[in-house]
Amino acid sequence: MMTASSLYNSGTGVQAPHCVHVVGVGRTGAQYVEALLRTGEIEDILSDSRARFAAMIVDIGDQDMEICKDYASAFIKRLESRGIPKERFQFQAIPLPVPPKNEFFEGMNRTREFLKLEYPRYYWNPNFESYVPHKYDMPQPGEHFPRAVAKGIYANAYYDGERPLDKALRKFTEHVEEATLPSLVTVCFSLAGGTGSGMVVDLARHLSNVRFGRRIPVIGVGQLPHSGDSDIYRDNPTMYTTLNDLDCMLDEDKNAGVVTVWGDLYKSPFTGGFFVVNPEQSWQRLTAYTTTGEKEVRQNFKELVTNRFVADSFMRFAVLEEGRVLFRALRPAGFTGAPHETITAKARNWTLFNPAKLTHPGVQVLPGEPSSKWESVLAQWVDFVPKYSGLKEEFETDYAEVHLHMSRDMNPDSLEKAFRQMLEKNFLMKGESTIQFHRHEFFDALTAYGDVILPGVAKTDLHAFWNSQKNYDALSWEEKLLEHAWLVDIGPMLSEPAIRFEGMAGECIWGCACWVVVPYDELRGDKLPPPNRKVIREEGIAAMTKTVVKTPGGAAKKPPKEHA
Repeated sequence: MMTASSLYNSGTGVQAPHCVHVVGVGRTGAQYVEALLRTGEIEDILSDSRARFAAMIVDIGDQDMEICKDYASAFIKRLESRGIPKERFQFQAIPLPVPPKNEFFEGMNRTREFLKLEYPRYYWNPNFESYVPHKYDMPQPGEHFPRAVAKGIYANAYYDGERPLDKALRKFTEHVEEATLPSLVTVCFSLAGGTGSGMVVDLARHLSNVRFGRRIPVIGVGQLPHSGDSDIYRDNPTMYTTLNDLDCMLDEDKNAGVVTVWGDLYKSPFTGGFFVVNPEQSWQRLTAYTTTGEKEVRQNFKELVTNRFVADSFMRFAVLEEGRVLFRALRPAGFTGAPHETITAKARNWTLFNPAKLTHPGVQVLPGEPSSKWESVLAQWVDFVPKYSGLKEEFETDYAEVHLHMSRDMNPDSLEKAFRQMLEKNFLMKGESTIQFHRHEFFDALTAYGDVILPGVAKTDLHAFWNSQKNYDALSWEEKLLEHAWLVDIGPMLSEPAIRFEGMAGECIWGCACWVVVPYDELRGDKLPPPNRKVIREEGIAAMTKTVVKTPGGAAKKPPKEHA
């Protein structure tokens, strides 16, 4: 029994170790699963008989699964070498086939039957049509899938036939629930990829709201594209609709508007919070030093190295101190505190995770060179953090957390000072801010980086939101339709204005009365959220203090005089 440990770190002041589990959706998601399997800390956690570890990847086709499968096999051998029962670990790889066109649309036409499985009182809409146009030709595995098509493939695998995805999620949750330690589940995907962003809206909902019953924190991990990605991913329309979907999950007010119309199953599935992972500085640092070799091969290698480093950085962070650091890092965002001490940040419920790569082995500085040269290079790349952060200059927050990774012969005090000055100048509110620093020794003597964590982000703080909005606006109606995923099967095209309810979001794709109780100007960003979390918190505190009862008796009386 766990008597001295607490999920909320209350009473005893002793926080339990956590089991960290992972679901990866799409190619990017699979890379995060690989990264977690590479960390040695996971088998350390599994040496505790109370612990379990579940990992699952879901994708269209198996072309991006083989490396992850190899890591899973190697992980089992590592467990066996330490005498840890392999039954404490579960791995599933779920490659979804691209169905023939007639089979795909047969499933699309049965969407109402599928929804009836979740909602016994579901309104049988007589105007229903497939949310993917029948003239659409299916891509092949490895090609780009629009969000709506990926959602349809997921739906067929979850609801129809032998229901392989329903079985996989049930198996995943049963293994997680075998643990008698607290668990955290990370769901990882690309914000710009159609497969990951198209499937995750339903997968996370089924995982958190159906299977776990919102009892276990589910943490979203969405990676932004970087400037070296192909044109199909950079600032694409997919990202605009994805960010809007997530905004209507994470913002308590917007999510309440969705739930009001469509029910409790559409409560935000990300009960443990949401990280936006920014790979841009890693891309710049890892790839800016060579132009030799064949261009296409060099490009593929650069992308591989960048994505692997970013995923490794996040997963090393996730398992620090057996998951305790991940749990505590989400507390300032209001997700892992006890309910009575939590005030939502509403539209500012996103947390940026920014791996700031500072040095690269053998580049700019070589082993044995003077420490002054190392410090010069480190300072230069610390100063690049604002430029490559992905955030607009107007962004400000009241809290930052930095995890510094470096070898023991680097100067940690100097590096911490440089990060502090950079953060105070560019991101933190004057006189209202806190910075937490954590130092970790890195095994590579030539590598240094800092994981910068900034809570209080809104989607409108991201350059990616505005850039992708412009590209979305240039699409035709049918092209826009294919970029939707979250609510489109029940009618609303969330990123469009409602037809019959002026000022609200959610155009009904069948011309009927579907809508969402979310102001369209807020969804679009025409009306910006409050400038920082402090303003939102003050408004929340002001609302709560209206119920505070005044102490009776007025001013305190003077104490009586003492007599000799």
